[in-house]
Amino acid sequence: MIKGWLNPKASPEALLNRYYSTGESRFLALLVEQYNLSLFHYLLSLSDKETAEDAIQSTWLKVIKNRHNTVHTNVKSWLFTIARNTLVDELRRQQKWQWQELSPEQLTSENLEKSVTEQERLTCFNRALAQLSFHQREAFIFQQEGFSVLEICQLVDENFETVKSRLRYARKHIKSVLGTSS
Repeated sequence: MIKGWLNPKASPEALLNRYYSTGESRFLALLVEQYNLSLFHYLLSLSDKETAEDAIQSTWLKVIKNRHNTVHTNVKSWLFTIARNTLVDELRRQQKWQWQELSPEQLTSENLEKSVTEQERLTCFNRALAQLSFHQREAFIFQQEGFSVLEICQLVDENFETVKSRLRYARKHIKSVLGTSS
């Protein structure tokens, strides 16, 4: 098969550029298919289901409306940036936006038994994740989505040391709640 010929795994940059140049919805549909689940998981991890659904819908609407803008070199980062900003705007509108970060000392940890089932550990992990401040949880989730610390810095518009600290505190808290050693 000729490389790139009818390739369903076309690069996201190529898909976005084709969508913007032709206006054909099939290119946007392939982009949505490639990133919608990851974006929704990210939004859901930082909010409730209804807010995440609203934010994901608004994110794709912004992509559609942005048709006359410049070409993007990293579509994944660009999409997560739009999703993040949309979520922050929605949380502010709902007056659910956290303004201050909590230090690890302010967070309570749980004492877990040594032998817990996988489901119990997942529940505990989700609880530990929910206890993190918005910024720590966001940085941790971005890292789990495969973004480097430098990319996270660009996404959240913070300096390197701030993001590194947020990640360190997030991991430390999660480890303490899960009872794993450092």
